[in-house]
Amino acid sequence: MSESKRGRPPLWAVLLTDFLIACLVCGLLAVYFVFLPRTVVGEMLPVEGDPTYFSLPVEGENIEKRLEDLVLSGKKGQANREILSSFWDDEKQLILTRNTLGEGKEKITWYTADVYVTSIKVIMTHVSTDEENTVINKSVLSQANECDALLAITGDTFSMSKDGVIVRNGLLYRNDVRTFNDICVLTLDGTMRIFERRNLYSITDIKQARAWQAFTFGPSLLDGKGEPKNSFNIAASHLSDLSNEHPRTAIGMVEPGHFVFTLVDGRAEGYSKGATFPELAQIMKDEGCTVAYNLDGGRSSVMTYDGSVVNKPYKNGRGISDIIYIPKGSVTNDVLQSKGDADE
Repeated sequence: MSESKRGRPPLWAVLLTDFLIACLVCGLLAVYFVFLPRTVVGEMLPVEGDPTYFSLPVEGENIEKRLEDLVLSGKKGQANREILSSFWDDEKQLILTRNTLGEGKEKITWYTADVYVTSIKVIMTHVSTDEENTVINKSVLSQANECDALLAITGDTFSMSKDGVIVRNGLLYRNDVRTFNDICVLTLDGTMRIFERRNLYSITDIKQARAWQAFTFGPSLLDGKGEPKNSFNIAASHLSDLSNEHPRTAIGMVEPGHFVFTLVDGRAEGYSKGATFPELAQIMKDEGCTVAYNLDGGRSSVMTYDGSVVNKPYKNGRGISDIIYIPKGSVTNDVLQSKGDADE
């Protein structure tokens, strides 16, 4: 009996061993999910059918003033709004605003781009890859410049995950519906749809929705009536995000053909404290959205416009794998085909 007791390791040694094993497992998971390079591979199926086309809301003379009035008339809440820029051509019309709410420690600053498009194909995405088609991280600005983007925001940084549904410019990169996250789909009908885990769905359902873009991040911010949600689909490891204030990126839809890109700055007392999910949901409702979806945030939250960074990214931002953008030029079938060929 005494020999058995002498051979048994002390409790502290057992606990230390378990701790080291846990650290090793966590380290391996971090290498697998974060640091290992990812190649853009998968079942790449073109989305069939033509997109729905929409008329732009303002035509004729004095477009800028009428467009500004139209956008501001759809806003709610008590935010102070300043129009920074406007743009229009035959495919899109855009108003960029800076918005503030509150004072002192409670002040929030965010940037909103209201974008009207003639078809969903004007809303494009870009995945940063090297010559071997391996996903690499680059700043939002450098990716925007590569695409000659008028407007760009952070995407869902899909290279950081292994699950979910990823569609980029009508091509399916990943079809794993076994994800906890809400999935946001921009369809060829010009709408924005949310697929939630609690509602059983398959990859066939997403294909039948005619997905032009699909993002896996979330959570979804508004309910089926366009009201801020009372509860959010958040993984247990991210529950602190519910009540913590962070920089945020979001995309929303007011109505088919009218979308809102939102960037909330944060972690800068007196300028912008950031937003909790309930606060972000309220912001998106006040921006006039009926559907809204949270994208990658924190230090990743960056918005660019016409070759410059619009917001004040936390610690100057960081490299990410993908962006959502509006091109400066026209979106033609030839352009889309060349992008698809390059991705393949």
